[in-house]
Amino acid sequence: MNKKKKIEDFLANIEDDGGKWIKKARYRRANRGWLRKSQEIAIRVLSVLDEKGMQQKELAEAMDVSPQQVSKIVKGKQNLTLQTISKLEQILGISLHEVPRQSFTTKVGSKKELKGNYDKRNERKFTSKEPLKNVVNGSWKPAKQRKNNLSLVEDA
Repeated sequence: MNKKKKIEDFLANIEDDGGKWIKKARYRRANRGWLRKSQEIAIRVLSVLDEKGMQQKELAEAMDVSPQQVSKIVKGKQNLTLQTISKLEQILGISLHEVPRQSFTTKVGSKKELKGNYDKRNERKFTSKEPLKNVVNGSWKPAKQRKNNLSLVEDA
């Protein structure tokens, strides 16, 4: 068979899908982030099912969803809601997604470490016996006016 005949045969056997493959490729590219996370979850769920000797059908019954839904989950093609992730975690006894907790502590060092405008209030810690509601609403008064309810502590 010559080269020209091979090309003609190849082109004759190609089906025109109307550009569906391009649409699928664009979809995968646009949704790459959640698709990857969904695939990671799918792998984890499948491995836990295997470890526990559990069938997908049993998981579907425990989650109160159809077996087709579980099939989509384990294929990694399902955009999972937080509710679904939570159900999976609870039923399988695993953690699939954690949100890091933000730390609200800050540390102010010495005057030499501070840059820009220096405010002496950074060196002081106020402890008040006033209810937080009063302090927030602006009814709190400085130490000179309310010595009994407020103590001023100097940091070293």
